[in-house]
Amino acid sequence: TSTGLPWSFEPLVKKMEVHPGQVYEAVYRVRSASASKTLGQAVPSVSPGLAAQHFNKIECFCFTQQELEARETRDMPIPFIVGTDISKDIEQITLSYTFFSLDKG
Repeated sequence: TSTGLPWSFEPLVKKMEVHPGQVYEAVYRVRSASASKTLGQAVPSVSPGLAAQHFNKIECFCFTQQELEARETRDMPIPFIVGTDISKDIEQITLSYTFFSLDKG
């Protein structure tokens, strides 16, 4: 999370073995440490860069702003598929997110 957003954010599973063409689901847990409602937006990153065009999020919390109530904890699933046309040379893909605060003030 970026500075100014009192959230913690982590994947429930840090490593997955996936096979191109199959649908998988990653789940992230977000927790607010704030005593009031907060608003954030996630920005995804896929590396290596050549893998990004083959990594397809079917749904993602990053598509919309996320509002958490005071001290709320929420699991956020991401169903995804890696395209079958991905290079055989790419053996590892890293998906990461940074949440940014959208609260005014």
